[in-house]
Amino acid sequence: MNARRLGFIIAFVACVGLGYWLARSAVPEVAQKPAAPIEHKQPTKLADFESFPKTKVAPRNINAGGDPAARESGALEGERVLIFKDAAGMARFLERAAGKLRIISRLDALRALRVGFADLADLERLLDGSENESFIFPVAIPGLPEGGVQAGAVALGGGVLEWLGIDGDRGTWGKGVIVAVLDTGVSTHEAFRGQIRSLELVAMPENLADWNGHGTAVASLIAGDDGLTPGVAPGAEIFSIRVADDAGNSNSFVLAEGIVKAVDAGAKVINISMGSFGDSAIMRDAIAYADKRGVLLIAAVGNNGIDRVTYPAAYDSVIAVGAVDARGEHLDFSNSGSAVDLAAPGYGVNAAWSDNEAARVSGTSFSAPIVSGAVAALMSQKNISARQAYNLLSANLNDGGAPGNDKALGGGMQDVGRALQSDEPGIYDAAVASQRVLSVDASNPNGQVEVVVQNRGTEMLVNTAVKVSVGGMSTTSNLSTLAPNAIATLRVPVHQDWNGATGGLRIESSAQISGGIVDIKPSNDRRIEIHGQAPSN
Repeated sequence: MNARRLGFIIAFVACVGLGYWLARSAVPEVAQKPAAPIEHKQPTKLADFESFPKTKVAPRNINAGGDPAARESGALEGERVLIFKDAAGMARFLERAAGKLRIISRLDALRALRVGFADLADLERLLDGSENESFIFPVAIPGLPEGGVQAGAVALGGGVLEWLGIDGDRGTWGKGVIVAVLDTGVSTHEAFRGQIRSLELVAMPENLADWNGHGTAVASLIAGDDGLTPGVAPGAEIFSIRVADDAGNSNSFVLAEGIVKAVDAGAKVINISMGSFGDSAIMRDAIAYADKRGVLLIAAVGNNGIDRVTYPAAYDSVIAVGAVDARGEHLDFSNSGSAVDLAAPGYGVNAAWSDNEAARVSGTSFSAPIVSGAVAALMSQKNISARQAYNLLSANLNDGGAPGNDKALGGGMQDVGRALQSDEPGIYDAAVASQRVLSVDASNPNGQVEVVVQNRGTEMLVNTAVKVSVGGMSTTSNLSTLAPNAIATLRVPVHQDWNGATGGLRIESSAQISGGIVDIKPSNDRRIEIHGQAPSN
């Protein structure tokens, strides 16, 4: 492996707290890989590769009147998608439109045309009412928003496999599974074991030095195969479809075309680390096309830090992935909402980059491919379909944050090790899943601490002792029984006014299995946090 590959890029410095992430014109700084594990520095700035400028596709002035309907909807001006009931209807329209309208692209599998016009009236005169006319929306690689990452967030670095509960040889993981990466394209890289199959729906840059490495980073988290930038399923075949330019921009028609191309090429998992706030008819049809053929779509929820999930993650049949840090804490930039299905690491994660280099990346863009890789791994290891693999993963999620399903983490965080061992008897694992300080109320003027304990083993837990210490005052509770995968929630009142106190409020929780039974993972039996300060173990 050459020295350049081992370089660790630090670029696109982000201003955490106010403002947007700095523009992409920042010059990367390459440093030699140290012998020790890469250190993630936690000052007020963060090296981050989810930091494209908040690019928006500017609506075009198509004529004096413009295209106000598209403009008001945030869609591309001067363009529409026409979806026909049958091929004959599409052919008739093309005959009528010959020489009168610009046919930008066609997608025969969905009986769809992308048309451009100088005057909307020109288009309307050609319609007979049988077509479904809809907008084309900008789609983009998400940039990190104002606020960025909360203080105390912990970077993952190269620890993705350990975080997922993976050890041992994973050389065959993903073998026989084609995973399509719809992104900026995937470059040749030493991190990949096999040849990357590629298709460009968007032109490559004239100068390959300008090639955006976002797609390469995404693919490496699925199928990377080295110690610096490990992926989950190195045996998977990556089918790279370039649907975005090097500013991170695409649109709903091109993305829909990429989905159809991926399905037709035999992909069983499609990763989309892009998003839009436009609900697109052509995207819905493309997703239905994939779903009907047993192809699983996995997408990032977006980095706007709001209670709204971007499309296509927001569609029902698409798996919507949010981001957490190395401790499993929801990251401020990760969008929330009822559409969120699960969460994966998305802060300071080691990944490959273009030009055979490496980077530390942050954003929901990089949480989604960790899930895609896990699905591919389970497909090969269990000889099951993509949907069955996801269902197995989903049935063995680690809870976090608020108890049960919530808008931030969905059903929880994936644990590939648990999923693989879910049918093995004799596994005992009591975990302190989360602890939170709740708001004050009439009965608790200083608030309460909520502690969630989860049984992450395969056997019933009996008489599990849970000790919770809040500000130095301890209470012990007994969980008489806790079924596999079940959670128990305890609430302990805070007895002193800690708000503004020096050092914050120290909270420590632990779970102890009774009867001398050995806990398979003692590292998750105990949790310590200083509320109001950076968390610590």
